[in-house]
Amino acid sequence: MCSRSESIRLLVLVMTLTSLSFPQVTEAASSTLWQIGTFNDSSTEFHGNIDFKNALMDLVYVVGKSDSAKDWTAFQPASHDANWGARPHPLTIQFDLSEVPTGLYSMRIGLLVRTLRVPWLEVEVNGHRGWFYQHPKLTYASGAMDAGAMPTSAESTIRFQIPTNFLKRGVNRLVLTALDEASRVPETRSPTYRSYRYGESRLDYDALEMDYAPTGTYSSNEGHVDVVPTIFYRREGNELVELVDVFLRLGEVSKCRDVTLVLGNHRYSQKLQPGRDFGEYLLTVEVPEFSSQLPGELVLCDKTHLRHFQTEPVVPAKKWRVYIVPSSHLDIGYTDYQAKVAEIHARMLDDVIEAIHARPDFRFEPDGFWVVEQFWRSRSEEDKKRFLQLVKEKKIQLPAQYANLLTGSASLETLIRSLYPSHRFSSKYGGNFNYAAITDVPSYSWSYASILAAAGLKYFIAGSDGYRGPILYFGRLHEKSPFWWEGPDGNRVLTWYSRIYSQLEEIFGLPPQVQTGRDSLPLFLQNYPAQTYKPSSVILYGTQGDNVGFFPQQISVADEWNKEFAYPRIEFSGVQEAMEKIFAEAGSSIPVVRADGGPYWEDGVASDAFFTAMNRSNEERALSAEKLATISSLLNPLLKSESESFRELWRDAILYEEHTYGIQGLATSPDTEQHSRQQEIKESFAIGAKHLLEHLLLRAVAAIENYIPTEEGTLVIFNPLNWARSGLVEVDLDKGKELWDLSKNNAVRFEVLYSGQSFRRVRFLAPDIPPMGYKCYASRPASPDAQNPPTDFRTTIESDFYRVSLDPESGAVQSIFDKDLNQELVDVTSPYRFDQYLYVTGGDLRPNSLVDSRIDTSPPILEVHRARGGRLRSVTRTPFGTVARLESSDVNTPQIQTEIILFDSQKKIEFINRVNKDKIYAKEAVYFAFPFAMAHPNFSYAIQNGFVDPTKDQMPGAGKEWFSVQHWVSVEQADISATLVPADAPLVTFGDIVRGLWPREFGKRHGTVFSYALNNYWPTNYVGAQGGEFVFRYVLSSGRPMNRAALARFGSESMTPLEANKITTIDKVIDIPRPLSAAEGSFLSVDQPDVDVVTWKPAEDGNGTILRLLETDGKSNKVTIDTPLLNLESAWVSNAVEENQQPLDVSAHRVQANIGPFQILTMRLKGVSAMTAATSRGP
Repeated sequence: MCSRSESIRLLVLVMTLTSLSFPQVTEAASSTLWQIGTFNDSSTEFHGNIDFKNALMDLVYVVGKSDSAKDWTAFQPASHDANWGARPHPLTIQFDLSEVPTGLYSMRIGLLVRTLRVPWLEVEVNGHRGWFYQHPKLTYASGAMDAGAMPTSAESTIRFQIPTNFLKRGVNRLVLTALDEASRVPETRSPTYRSYRYGESRLDYDALEMDYAPTGTYSSNEGHVDVVPTIFYRREGNELVELVDVFLRLGEVSKCRDVTLVLGNHRYSQKLQPGRDFGEYLLTVEVPEFSSQLPGELVLCDKTHLRHFQTEPVVPAKKWRVYIVPSSHLDIGYTDYQAKVAEIHARMLDDVIEAIHARPDFRFEPDGFWVVEQFWRSRSEEDKKRFLQLVKEKKIQLPAQYANLLTGSASLETLIRSLYPSHRFSSKYGGNFNYAAITDVPSYSWSYASILAAAGLKYFIAGSDGYRGPILYFGRLHEKSPFWWEGPDGNRVLTWYSRIYSQLEEIFGLPPQVQTGRDSLPLFLQNYPAQTYKPSSVILYGTQGDNVGFFPQQISVADEWNKEFAYPRIEFSGVQEAMEKIFAEAGSSIPVVRADGGPYWEDGVASDAFFTAMNRSNEERALSAEKLATISSLLNPLLKSESESFRELWRDAILYEEHTYGIQGLATSPDTEQHSRQQEIKESFAIGAKHLLEHLLLRAVAAIENYIPTEEGTLVIFNPLNWARSGLVEVDLDKGKELWDLSKNNAVRFEVLYSGQSFRRVRFLAPDIPPMGYKCYASRPASPDAQNPPTDFRTTIESDFYRVSLDPESGAVQSIFDKDLNQELVDVTSPYRFDQYLYVTGGDLRPNSLVDSRIDTSPPILEVHRARGGRLRSVTRTPFGTVARLESSDVNTPQIQTEIILFDSQKKIEFINRVNKDKIYAKEAVYFAFPFAMAHPNFSYAIQNGFVDPTKDQMPGAGKEWFSVQHWVSVEQADISATLVPADAPLVTFGDIVRGLWPREFGKRHGTVFSYALNNYWPTNYVGAQGGEFVFRYVLSSGRPMNRAALARFGSESMTPLEANKITTIDKVIDIPRPLSAAEGSFLSVDQPDVDVVTWKPAEDGNGTILRLLETDGKSNKVTIDTPLLNLESAWVSNAVEENQQPLDVSAHRVQANIGPFQILTMRLKGVSAMTAATSRGP
């Protein structure tokens, strides 16, 4: 269609200098004759259903009769798009002019670039033909968010004047046709997989309008030229030449078609292609490399004279180097059964090994150590040797992370343990352990930076998917890459934020084609503006999408590209080598980002609320099991920790936090066999972890109890936290028995919850359990059973701290008066009561901004249904406080049972909500409302280390509609503070429920905290419906603003239960000396109240134990640890994956270390059990 001398290059190629500024209608005031669509960077208003494969259905749009929403098309295939028949698809617009045309007529056509190929536009006006080229620029306009994942999403506006003599009175026809070049390479693709962008070439329409200026005049002598350097360089012999595009727009096509361009001392001559009546021409010339700007002039032979066009000075483009980091995205279960995904990724490594042997410069990075694990389990020893050799040669580089996790919901230790499998492998077999990557998941907990740095990792690369997570779309943080991501503790990891995780496929197609990359690579490089981006190298991250088998054609793309272009130069690379080179080029220009990502995708965990609550509990109690198992091994050195069982426990927790909840379409087709089986597998991780931790806990406490001189029936209560604490305990107690506190030598008063044939289920407050220790309660014959206090139906209950007014109708609380503060805590003007259940309907009418993540669509109309029809079931005075029980119901929720515990001796209120909910497939959400009486509050919430104030601690573009909480939420105003612990449901919102507003600023919000307990808003692989029994527990305290350490302890106590176990007849069959106290004891103590013991575990290499600490108040300190069970011989500060860093001085049972603000401090303790001598005769 065009000669080689007029090769088609679009202004996607423009990376420097001149923005095109073609003449616009400014001569006279104009009005709009007609318009199709709205100029809003969106095609969503167009719903024309055209079968582009049928030539008889080419569109004819009649102005004044056709409906743009129903009849106009959102897109138009280009002439060589094989998906639609590889033919032109003209769109005809028919319009009437009532008078003989005079004045000036002009067109404005808004386009969006959403395909890899970028066509140009042929315009025909009543048979007169012209071409116009797109000059796209990356867009971050809200209306284009549906394409926000594409790193080349762009907008383009074509404006032109129509020669008045082309128009006529009566019916006029304007025909638009998208044109492109034929593919040079025949399409080759797998019969079972085809890239969703492969071969696509089309125009996407934003809007079109024709304007008319009655006093204007069309000038056929008008012309304009722009000379624009592209990003492309070629090598001609020993000379480097830059490809420069010349855009020439003429009011009327010249009869003489000779064009001469003068740049500096060079002249370039070409001929204009015949066959056009007006419009734009594109010429490409090869200019010898130049380093400074050149003046330019274009000379056109026009009939009898020469026309001269002066150009802006021409500035050379940057010589880019593009490092392709190959990988294939890992979704464990998204595309097929988990087992089949495992085999696909293992087979991919087979193919990668062969590819590297065939092409030694090729590199590959598995998208999670899980992939390596699947390969290792299923391949021969010879295959493993070949794999290891490539790892040692750094041709296959292994990431630190196990899988792609939801970092906002995972616990601190879960995130740390997700790095352990890769580290174990690297330590055993070799390889570099220096980077982590998360793909698909768009944003991350601020603590992840601290965790990666604590593990000694240098680099983090993020492949962000903009779907329902527009952090890069809003914040454009990828443009600042690389940057130092600094965690709450001040430690940093060098970070590269990538728009999408399969960029080779997004730029070159799959299989990749040079011709496709020629159109889209310049757009991709617009992500890194020359004005602000100092390096000349970038990372093109990821080659293949979700669980896609290996495409061998990708190994040739660098050679094929580099044969055609000297620059941009393409090289395969690993993360480490690419980051090192870009870091060196960036020098001191690397910015620091100290902020949280406001994790977006964590809202999906509420789609399976029951198992999310189970996993949340598992992650807390796994630490208790680990601490107690370590203590048991120190009491009896013959005991070995069940290390494999603990690894399996943490693996289950990690896999539950992995971002895939099931197969794609789970939310919309939830009842198929495959969906059900996939969901069962996901939920089995929570169930399996729970079974394992119960086993490990019981093994550990049984071993410890063997050293406590107790009798049958004694109840031993363990406190896994490193400070003395009191807490509620529920146990079965034989009828006729009572509990006797052996440390205080008194009977324990308890509440009877219910009775069985031979036992009573009792609840009591266990006070002052020693830090990381235990307390014993003997079982003794009781005096005749005391009657439980009578119940009543008071609607006001009190303690020394609070006066609480109940609202039976809503099943919630109307008022909480803090006596210390002399302050009402509840906003009595709120439409919601405190701890009130809310059921939200709406969102089924699509598209809408909530479900579809399309912020150019309207938010759905949501209706909030408040629990109602409630009643007060009882108010009971117990030995530890007052317990009120209420009952209510709501839409699709037959029963909500609420238990409110107002404690006597502790300033806190506990809310336990037991919900019986129907399984509903319509869009829904469940909240619990906590309206605090604060008109201008400051919100903050705990993350894994530290806290986030959403008004100042978030990355640009971070999520601001819901928030993922670890242990606590704080609401403060002036000198008043309230703290809420959402024990079972990690998501909260501030000020309002989730409405799909996608706010860019936090703004001012009133003081209501909503626990975002349940939803099914995701239209893809999260769970589509949930019903049955749920428990949602919340703990409240208030007072003057507490320091962060106090908040951390309150949160940990509320979420880490005391562990209780009863000694049975077979536990101790002989009477021998047992060295521990019969009443109570502590196994480890920490002197600083702002330092928490996260875990205490056997070292992975068997060399001592690992003690992990966390500073919680944001202060530097020296911490002293006493270990009465351990005669210390040595101690080391290590990194989070247990590599020794610095020796510490020790005494017999004591070690000290410095700890920084919010630091994750890991220590290796080595010594001999202090119980060895005492137990030499052994129990």
